Amino acid sequence: MVSPKERFWITFMLRMSFGFLFLFVALGQFDAGGPTDSGPQWFADQLSSSYSGTWLAGAFKTVGFEEGTEPMKLFLGCIPYIFAVLSVPILTGLLLRPALRFAAILLIMLGLGKYITSGNDIVPTAMNFLLAFLVCVGLHFLSQEDAADSE
Repeated sequence: MVSPKERFWITFMLRMSFGFLFLFVALGQFDAGGPTDSGPQWFADQLSSSYSGTWLAGAFKTVGFEEGTEPMKLFLGCIPYIFAVLSVPILTGLLLRPALRFAAILLIMLGLGKYITSGNDIVPTAMNFLLAFLVCVGLHFLSQEDAADSE
């Protein structure tokens, strides 16, 4: 059985590690590209260009999007804001579980997107999946904490 002090520190470390990870990633994406080229729009334009020529862009072209990368630009343009907003409930502990669930889903989506663009390079995809797995382990630990509190 884990003592209340240990549970506190494990939960605290989970919150700090993922909260600051998402915050620092968001800050890096807002400042991506240097002083002249930066911001979420530049970030989205740079990353969405790697989708041109993939089956996903082809599918969007058949639906009626001109370039096929417009939906990815929109999604990727929102990512820095999502990471920044997501870091707040994780760091504060308010709505921690829903924020961690959403973070795991987002990491899986980013991992799948990276796999589509990188082909045989599985390392970035595996890293996103590993982070999603660690979030799920943290969620499992938090559910164990609830069970221990009810006993």
